[in-house]
Amino acid sequence: MSEKIRGVKGTRDVLPIDTYLKDKDPWVRVGHLQLIERTARELFPLYGYREARTPILERTDLFVRGIGQETDIVGKEMYTFDDKGESLTLRPENTASIVRAYLEHNVNQQEPETKWWYLAPMFRRERQQRGRYRQFTQIGVEALGNPGPRIDAEQIELLDRWLRKLGIAFEMHLNTLGDQNCRPNYREALQKYLRSRIDELCADCKKRVETNPIRVLDCKNPGCAEVAAQAPKMEQFLCDACRAHFAGVQETLQRLGVATVIDPRLVRGLDYYTRTAYEAIVPSGLGSQSTVAGGGRYDGLVKELGGPDVPGIGFAAGVERMALLLAQQGKEETVRPVVFFASLGPAEEARADRLAQQLRAAGIAAEVSFRKSNPGNLLKRADALGARFALVLGEQELQTGRAKLKELKTGAQHEVALDDLVRAVKELP
Repeated sequence: MSEKIRGVKGTRDVLPIDTYLKDKDPWVRVGHLQLIERTARELFPLYGYREARTPILERTDLFVRGIGQETDIVGKEMYTFDDKGESLTLRPENTASIVRAYLEHNVNQQEPETKWWYLAPMFRRERQQRGRYRQFTQIGVEALGNPGPRIDAEQIELLDRWLRKLGIAFEMHLNTLGDQNCRPNYREALQKYLRSRIDELCADCKKRVETNPIRVLDCKNPGCAEVAAQAPKMEQFLCDACRAHFAGVQETLQRLGVATVIDPRLVRGLDYYTRTAYEAIVPSGLGSQSTVAGGGRYDGLVKELGGPDVPGIGFAAGVERMALLLAQQGKEETVRPVVFFASLGPAEEARADRLAQQLRAAGIAAEVSFRKSNPGNLLKRADALGARFALVLGEQELQTGRAKLKELKTGAQHEVALDDLVRAVKELP
């Protein structure tokens, strides 16, 4: 027998079956993803966001320029390869791709204010952790063209509403990162402080002190966290414009009834973020990686990628992380058959096929049995599928044109005419 071929490390299959267990954790099923995606598709358009889709492959330079050469993503995690002399990369995040498409198709000339959302796979070769994979899915939104604080607050309220609609418990953390006018002074002060305590930092953070010191504030190492807790705060260095913007975001959020926690250590991981930054953080269920969604303003990114000086803000949510939380709660979007047909012979099978076709045409989920078995086993199959009704078709039912719909939960039976089955099922409470 040939050796089985296993999936690639860092990837995960999502199956529709109920009986599969993985490392004693709740198994994420297709139904969890469907619930997350359906809720996004219903909610995001209410805020004016339209779906956009970009290719999985992009030129490597897009992410080097957009995300930043010194970030962990560009430095350690991208899947990059040579394609006949051209360096290509599997998309590690989608904001840069969205901005590239926005510029390439001159959208700014047609739409002064643009709102897009996306659902797409991303790829990062990072250390595996609970709810974090090397191929993962993100749902996110991007708003381009509006510099004011009200769009920031509206987007945070959208994320807040989406997570609450799914029943995910979280805290919304909020911070400001300043801009090109005030951040250099903060960076200098932070760098000076971190150099004075360099021996207390982990190996990665010792490098970050010189290349990207703000990232030290986000390190999960206990020693680094202790150093970060006493570091200078960005709010001490804000220019008047950034201070006013952050105040406007907070005032609007209060008006919209969105509770937030001001978190000076919230910095996000990409170089393009400016001013507003926010994250939805869950209290448990994801281990040390407690952020389920996050985003912020990136006012300089469009210009950095060759376009005009257009402001932007967006967030992205990790779908697998959200699905893991839903699995722990036992929530999912599952289509169960309304009627299961248990057919006892060839003629009965043919009639069941036609009846199932009629039900499906009317939007009613139906399942037919394909294996020959006794009625008891067929009813067990119906119950395992979660069907509401089972309908046994035998010789008598074909002769009389009538059968009994059995409710599997209660055992109640309803006599119906086969020729009028669709109406009968629709009228049952």
